[in-house]
Amino acid sequence: MAIADKYSDFLLDMDGVIYLGRQPIPDAVEFIARLRGMGKKVLFLTNNSRYTRAEYRDRLAAMEIEAREEEFFTSSDTTASYLEENFDLAGKTAYFIGGRGLEEALAGTGLALLAGEGGRNADFVVVGWDIELSYDKLRIATLALHSGAAFIATNRDATFPAPDGLWPGAGTIVAALETAAGREASVVGKPNAYMIQAAMYGSGGKADTTLMVGDRLETDILGGWRAGLDTCLVLTGVATREELEGYSPQPDIVVESLLELL
Repeated sequence: MAIADKYSDFLLDMDGVIYLGRQPIPDAVEFIARLRGMGKKVLFLTNNSRYTRAEYRDRLAAMEIEAREEEFFTSSDTTASYLEENFDLAGKTAYFIGGRGLEEALAGTGLALLAGEGGRNADFVVVGWDIELSYDKLRIATLALHSGAAFIATNRDATFPAPDGLWPGAGTIVAALETAAGREASVVGKPNAYMIQAAMYGSGGKADTTLMVGDRLETDILGGWRAGLDTCLVLTGVATREELEGYSPQPDIVVESLLELL
């Protein structure tokens, strides 16, 4: 019996698992197609807050992976849901550092998004991955945080896997602001179980028949473990086999290629 036969639902990270930059990982493309053919449910979970769900759908379509928008769970959308569930947002403002995905998700909450110097008066500072980060953005966010703004981060990924190596991730930006503000952010994305549980709730999946698949020990594997799921580390992205030694919790499965699960 194949390992995949044990599970009905698969939660797949994307960067480093399905693709690197714009380049698909061929085994992952075949893996998803074969899962679909087996009648398995596939959901895509990403800490990358830069893009919208529609953009992620189009990116996968360009790789010949068909997916519906409702199958994507991004840290941006999860952060928006977290804010709506935990704060009274009526009449409140936010200053964000991030891309289109985060901007669209926050706008959907009804928060008024402040730009430029106005951001220093924001009620919330929300931080994601921003490849156009500037000192001014850090300065304005720091002023808002010192004025008492709530501090929310989409994720704490230190790096981002790209075809030419590891780039600075959202966690690098979060760390800079935590240092400047003298306090920690509330982090919504993986390894916070909130994001994984939201995906399972949306799909109707059960913990004992769901597999979390990712390339990061400190987010995908830890997050899956916290949510009570079996976990699979695929060595196509950030983590290496050497990093497994002494790490806790250990993934339940380690593969060089997702096709090994079949």
